[in-house]
Amino acid sequence: MKKLILVIIVILLASIFLSADVYVKRMEKMSAFEMMGKTNPETVEIKEMWLAENRFAQLSKTVGIILDYEKEKLYLIIHPEKIYFEFPTDIDREKLLAMLPPKAVEVISSIEITGVKVNIGGPKKKIANWNCDGAEMEMTFMIPAFGIMPKYKIKFWTTKDVSFDYKKYSKAADDFFVKYILGIIKIDEASEKEFEKMEAVDGFQVGAEVTITIFGSVINIEMQVLEIEERPAPAGVYSVPKGYTKKTIDAALGIQGYLM
Repeated sequence: MKKLILVIIVILLASIFLSADVYVKRMEKMSAFEMMGKTNPETVEIKEMWLAENRFAQLSKTVGIILDYEKEKLYLIIHPEKIYFEFPTDIDREKLLAMLPPKAVEVISSIEITGVKVNIGGPKKKIANWNCDGAEMEMTFMIPAFGIMPKYKIKFWTTKDVSFDYKKYSKAADDFFVKYILGIIKIDEASEKEFEKMEAVDGFQVGAEVTITIFGSVINIEMQVLEIEERPAPAGVYSVPKGYTKKTIDAALGIQGYLM
């Protein structure tokens, strides 16, 4: 479940659509932590994103995400298994639940975001050569089907010191967030009003710190952009790799080790 919620956060932080292709390389570091008697070592991973006006691809060693509005498809790719799942871009809560097996419906239906607090006037920070404005957010994921309620505290920093039109990013990211997160997961009314404050965030996000409290354990995650460059995307970056097998959504329970 930890990785499932992290996937949601990664989508939140990486949902960027621009008028020209932009390459973004970032570092994601997860601190060592103990949970339910198991020790998890510190991990550091370099992730890449390719961003365009109507599509984006997030690349990592295990899970890939591709959103392509030209093809009207959203792809979830599991590299170790060489498989992928395909969703229409007009997916919503009702359509998603209709596609899922009963056990998954029970889990997704039970998830609710609550206790959201947003503070736009966070501390300023210098990240690499970028002057950044800070913002803060906290929330709780209620997941009754698993009997857990992880709490999240997120600090993130945006900058205007970039050469591309980041305002296009802001609008498209808001649209994506509303459609794929708020449109699928239940959110209480007070939290929805807090999320509306995010509309005031200005700039391109280059850093974030996430603290997750779950089962009495604390997980710290640091995300920082290392490189931003406008350049042509390589062939195939917005496509599912050749040789991968398409799976139906009812097989998703078999990949829970990668998403949970």
